[in-house]
Amino acid sequence: MDRSAEAALRVFDKLLEERPKRVGHDFSEATRWTAAFRDELIAEWRRTESDADRQRLEKVNAVLSVLLGAHYPLGEVPWPELEKARAQLASV
Repeated sequence: MDRSAEAALRVFDKLLEERPKRVGHDFSEATRWTAAFRDELIAEWRRTESDADRQRLEKVNAVLSVLLGAHYPLGEVPWPELEKARAQLASV
């Protein structure tokens, strides 16, 4: 689980540092790693059924939603929202 979480954070950091003008493979990579982390949290929650694991899963689902929205923006990439999502992912 740590590997996918660390990889997702690393890709988020790269996105936030570079802030590409065009949405590209960086967003796809961040989505893949965040989804992998989410899948691991699902498995953990199914095993434990604990409230803490469910809350962690809900936070990562919210991060994934923001990431997907930024991947396909209607206008400019919402960088402030991505910064908040990165912070929330780090808190998990």
